[in-house]
Amino acid sequence: LIWSVSIVLAAIHRDRKWAPAEQTCEMVDFWVLFLTEGMPIVNAIRCYLLGSGFWHGYMQGGLFSAFIATGVTLTAEVAICVHDVKHSSAHKALRHIYHVLDKHKMFPGVLSSRYEVFRTHFQHVSRPSIAIGFGGCQAWLRPCLDAGKALQRIVQGLLRLLSPPRNRAAMLTLVIWTLTSVLALHGLPVVATAVVMVVTVSIFSIKMTMQFPKVAGPFYNIVLIFFLCVAAALEAGTALFATTAEHVTPLMVSRTRLETQTDARGSGLPRVWLGNSSSQVPYAACRITWGSTDASLSMIDLAALAWIVYEPDCRNMAVLLSKSFGQLGRPAPSLDHCSPYDVLPRWASFYFPPARRGGDGTRVFAVKGTSTWRDIYTDTKLFATIQVLQAFSKVVPILSLLPLRLVQTIVGQTNTRGGERHLWEDLEEVVRRQLHVGRHERIVFTGHSLGGCVAQIVAARLQLPALVFSAPGVLYSARRFGLSVEQARHVVVVMPDGDVVPRVDRHAGVVQHIACLTPAGLPASAPACHSLEKSACELWRVCGDARG
Repeated sequence: LIWSVSIVLAAIHRDRKWAPAEQTCEMVDFWVLFLTEGMPIVNAIRCYLLGSGFWHGYMQGGLFSAFIATGVTLTAEVAICVHDVKHSSAHKALRHIYHVLDKHKMFPGVLSSRYEVFRTHFQHVSRPSIAIGFGGCQAWLRPCLDAGKALQRIVQGLLRLLSPPRNRAAMLTLVIWTLTSVLALHGLPVVATAVVMVVTVSIFSIKMTMQFPKVAGPFYNIVLIFFLCVAAALEAGTALFATTAEHVTPLMVSRTRLETQTDARGSGLPRVWLGNSSSQVPYAACRITWGSTDASLSMIDLAALAWIVYEPDCRNMAVLLSKSFGQLGRPAPSLDHCSPYDVLPRWASFYFPPARRGGDGTRVFAVKGTSTWRDIYTDTKLFATIQVLQAFSKVVPILSLLPLRLVQTIVGQTNTRGGERHLWEDLEEVVRRQLHVGRHERIVFTGHSLGGCVAQIVAARLQLPALVFSAPGVLYSARRFGLSVEQARHVVVVMPDGDVVPRVDRHAGVVQHIACLTPAGLPASAPACHSLEKSACELWRVCGDARG
């Protein structure tokens, strides 16, 4: 809905600097609510009065509304392409409007009520137009509003409809779902909305099976139950790994005088640790260094940076950077940029000066992972299609039977037609500018979970090195992310045993499997294995930290 409304508003106002008029937003709110709720109910009542059935009319009205909405969206998109062949003003307006609506979660129906927040993201406000504003809608609807006799028939029809007991449950479910949809626009938790959605779909599916037994047979019920279970698993699984916006503590602390570091239990950890002596063959990635030779970083260093970017306060992030890297006998690193915590994606830029004069420094772009409900929604939006295909492959191996290019085409066709590209294109543009400015530095990407996914997409598109932790793959989604499989061959992914998140999709680059065990030597749980802290401790145990 947000993407469709963005297309319509961009088609009306083809300038990124001008905000749509308030009356235009009122018109959009009115017609969206009428198409999604009004037309199906009105057509259902009409069919009931004619004797063809309420639910038959409701589904027919819903399909008719969907055709109208699709036609309006396609017409608006054609208008943008025709009047904006060079992809300049109208396409920029489309991306800007979508970014504003998605950032503030302004769903159709609340645009006019939150118009002041919406207009602050534009330099100017367009003049109101009666032809497209709410006044124009009133002029067109005035003859319909004068028909008072029709309202009396509608009320009578509703009373007759609710008289049979079998229709009361479905009608009550319809009312509850409508109220839930309205409350979801004003901050109702996603979990409550998902539960009501599952209940509503189940009840209406039972009604559909009763009304159309030849269409909705056993296969329909099996597919319905399968997708309901998958949807519930996606919501629960993604929320399980979410963290809260709490202040973080340093993953590691550099010391100068103390040779040991004592934890809360009183056990000493050696400052200089060369790895587990019992492991004759350490992880292959332990031998890799990142960045320039004059300011090289290890896997532990990049894990610490991927952890620091979870800090909500940018000022505390600079303190964490100083505690972790400020006393290593080398020039202190600096925090050059830190985006706001609620921006998606949230990233930070760290610069490590060279150890010798005239050398090359290392700049690390770290991207935050899943920590908010908006991040959870983005996870589901990006990988829901491939997760469903992978789950279905447990029953029928469709991913093994279909060619890779065909699967990439299927997944690539499920994107929001450019609405999600800002997740990596904005950061990519920043890095491109940095490449032209910082000639004496090497750039490295890192990130955890969703942040690792964004980091490897940008690194693959720019052909820059990246080390990511517990990130989903990009093999099946390569076309969706605008890259080829060959571009992501150099990305290194750390995949803990038992972590389900990096097993979403497939990885195109190098995968370093690491152990994930409890202190008793048993396999740890999936949430524990997804923890960046546990992965960093395992890398420290095996690879060591020679610099201390």
